[in-house]
Amino acid sequence: MPAIWYDDFVDNRTAEQIGLAWIWQRFQTLSCYGDHLRRRLRPYGPGQERQLQEEWALVRRTLEDCQQKPSLVKAVEMDIHQLREIRGLVGKSARGMALEEFELFEFKQWLSRVASLAQKLNLLTNLPPRLELLDFSTLAALLSVGEQSEQGFYLSDQYLPELAELRARQRKLQSRLNRLRRRAQAAISAETGVEFNFMGVVRVSKLEGKLLEELRQRDDLILAAEGFTDVEFRLRESGLMLTISGELAELETGIQQEELAVRLRLSKEVARYQRQLLAVCRRLGSIDLLFAKIRLARETGWTEPILSKDNHIELRGFTHPAIANYLQHQGLEFQPVDIDLSTKVTLITGANMGGKSVSLKSAGLAVAMAQLGLLVPADKLVFSLRGFVYYSQQDASPEQGLSTFGAEVYSLAGILPRYQERGLMLLDEPARGTNPAEGTAIVGALVDWLRTGNSLVVVSTHYQPRVAGDVNLFQVAGLAALTPAELNAALKENKSVQELMDYSLVPGSGQVPRDALKVAAFLGLDKEIIDSAARELGVELQEVTNFET
Repeated sequence: MPAIWYDDFVDNRTAEQIGLAWIWQRFQTLSCYGDHLRRRLRPYGPGQERQLQEEWALVRRTLEDCQQKPSLVKAVEMDIHQLREIRGLVGKSARGMALEEFELFEFKQWLSRVASLAQKLNLLTNLPPRLELLDFSTLAALLSVGEQSEQGFYLSDQYLPELAELRARQRKLQSRLNRLRRRAQAAISAETGVEFNFMGVVRVSKLEGKLLEELRQRDDLILAAEGFTDVEFRLRESGLMLTISGELAELETGIQQEELAVRLRLSKEVARYQRQLLAVCRRLGSIDLLFAKIRLARETGWTEPILSKDNHIELRGFTHPAIANYLQHQGLEFQPVDIDLSTKVTLITGANMGGKSVSLKSAGLAVAMAQLGLLVPADKLVFSLRGFVYYSQQDASPEQGLSTFGAEVYSLAGILPRYQERGLMLLDEPARGTNPAEGTAIVGALVDWLRTGNSLVVVSTHYQPRVAGDVNLFQVAGLAALTPAELNAALKENKSVQELMDYSLVPGSGQVPRDALKVAAFLGLDKEIIDSAARELGVELQEVTNFET
């Protein structure tokens, strides 16, 4: 699970339940530097209002700028994606170790990519100075001495006169040795009719017994390899050839020593820039993270949140990305959520399938996204920073031997001591795993007790607890506005309950709407059962059960 899920702000289960884990999977960076920051991302908490507002504003301004320059954005993201990890190379050089030639090549490529990225970022007008990439042209030039191309890397003779001299002697001796070998091979070919391949090997079939025996007897050939069908021979080097080969080996040792001296010198130059290089790596991570936030905002929709000093949350037109994505695949549309948490406790009543959970999850996800520095898929979000976000609905825990109710109580016992903090508690159907009488009592007691804290609490329930004092009461509009004719028409059109339900919150009285019987009737539960339940409740449901068949 990602590093951001930690108990002080949001635990793993809450992140999964409210949809933050889904958001996290789509909030992807492109480079190792961005991923490093992403995995260490922490929410802004109370007292960090100014920093969070600056982050939102930066994301919003850059997003607006990027919307006008789509081709530039693609080019920037391509450069970011192609950035390789160089912090290990920098650390190696800082420890006094010589970088290998391929490492110097990778480092030079990185410098070139950073320079290219810096030019593109300069075309964006809203990046702050703290994200400007430093100029390493002097260091890049040092790694390009004597090269015709800026793309490759080679330890040029121009780095060291001694190196140039040794390489010249090596080339001269190697050329002489090659001539001697070619001359000797040509003589053998003239005498035997065999030809040496480009690797200096003669391959003879075992079927050519006479030729094979002749070659075995020659002093200027040695047996190189023997297979099932072929025999290979190589030139036996003469005394002069061996002498030259020995001189070449000594020269190669000297060249390697001189190249090591050059690589050490270049590595020391890299180490001199250690502080600046690591600073740019951090800036690259911040830039990558910024563009990841922009991509997410463009995918989900966005608004810049507004901070308030008051202890409340106002959410308008929020589209829950995870749920909306699921509904889209079902051919359905998500109904945006409006919710106003203006008192410490808000109670939402309604039948199951009524969308209460969606309202709770939307409030939690909006706050969590905002405090991570993300823009929010809503028309409006006004809130004060929360110390934590908690979602209560728990499943049974076989590992701990707990029922659903037991797991819920265990979880609540861990979070309720924090009720005096400015948190956000989302209690979805608390005590649903016990009997209605005790469940109603427990919900009422929870509501009454939590009113004395500083956390904002949203409680959804299909119980009817007695509430007193300053508690906001809402209910899901549900099916209340539908007439029997509309229900009959929907039945004929094979519409789903989700298509008919109005999931908006309307002021309530604390009484649970009787949508459950309507839903059951619509889904085809036997009419006699519905009528019997209606009589038990003392209500008339003829208008609900009078479907045309």
